[in-house]
Amino acid sequence: MTRHSSSSPPANYLIVNDRGLTAAGLAIVAVTYGLARYSFGLFLPEIRLEFGLSTEMIGLIAGSSYLGYLVTTFVGSWLSTVVEPRLPILLGGIAATLGMGIIAVAQDPWVLALGVFVAGTSPGLAYPPFSDVIVRHTEPGRQNSIYAWINSGTGFGVALAGPLALYAGENWRLAWMIFAVLALAITLWNMLTVPRRGARSSKTAAAVSMRVLLHRSARPLFVAALLFGVVTAVYWTYAVDLLLALTGNPRDSIVFWIVLGISGVTGCFAGGLVDRWGLRNTYRALTIAVGAAVGALPLLIGTRLGIYLSAASFGIGFIVVTALFGIWSMRIFRETPSIGFGFTFFLISLGQGIGPVISGFLIPVIGLSTLFVVAGLLCCWLAVLRSSD
Repeated sequence: MTRHSSSSPPANYLIVNDRGLTAAGLAIVAVTYGLARYSFGLFLPEIRLEFGLSTEMIGLIAGSSYLGYLVTTFVGSWLSTVVEPRLPILLGGIAATLGMGIIAVAQDPWVLALGVFVAGTSPGLAYPPFSDVIVRHTEPGRQNSIYAWINSGTGFGVALAGPLALYAGENWRLAWMIFAVLALAITLWNMLTVPRRGARSSKTAAAVSMRVLLHRSARPLFVAALLFGVVTAVYWTYAVDLLLALTGNPRDSIVFWIVLGISGVTGCFAGGLVDRWGLRNTYRALTIAVGAAVGALPLLIGTRLGIYLSAASFGIGFIVVTALFGIWSMRIFRETPSIGFGFTFFLISLGQGIGPVISGFLIPVIGLSTLFVVAGLLCCWLAVLRSSD
């Protein structure tokens, strides 16, 4: 992976209180990614039962979340580059609030799909602009660490969803309404915390973005991001469904989700791992760990320890690898961080949008367990998609 030298923030950008910024950024990533986007799979058994959804319909609804992200990723990156990062971050918080509120009150599958779609747009708006904020408003020596902490918000959100699911029980609508209220509060927090920035020429931004996205050094990053999205979507969407089908115990599934989320919190240390072991070695080890967690889950169903080991490995690996993609991207795209960062996560989500849809049609043919094994092997193969450190 190409190493680019860090540069000081431009003179006209102010260095802000990085602790307050990190906390606010972590919180909005928790609600947009951990709750609005990834928690659908946790409540899938109850939602399937209430609406009488087929496997194919579940795949399409889950895919709509990723489609929502795809629609807004470039919007968030473009607004961040041309106007200011603060605007798309706040729009993302609003989308999370509205989308999860719609899910909470949905009375038919189409309204449910609308809510999942709107909720799915939220991280596309809120997440890429933070690369711009970090590069332009924080000390260069702290940027890897700050980004890793913000990125770990996904783990915090997933971990929070589990206890709320236990509290809500079969009343999954109550959990989604609580999620919506949390999203609103955290959006207001970010409104008070994220710094403003002056406008930039849209003509200049468009010209630069077209050039840098075609850079040869970015090709391995983009291919790996797309395939990683396909693989991990299988786990996020169908892991709880697989556990329930094979064990028949919904409580085990919820505890599994809590373990997954708590493990993901360790992603905050990704910056330190890169500083110590290098981007290439860390990436290689963690993609293999994620692949093993995905592929081995059907084989570990027989013991609770095995189930939780898979959840822990996936939680740690997923959050750290997504942080590595962000760090890798910011090294390549120093001049337009939110454009390159946004496109990288656009490709992850393109894969995550494709994954559930294809899976929904493959499951009746090859079975859910076989799908997990194949996805795990594909993820392990991603370890070879790298460039020089």
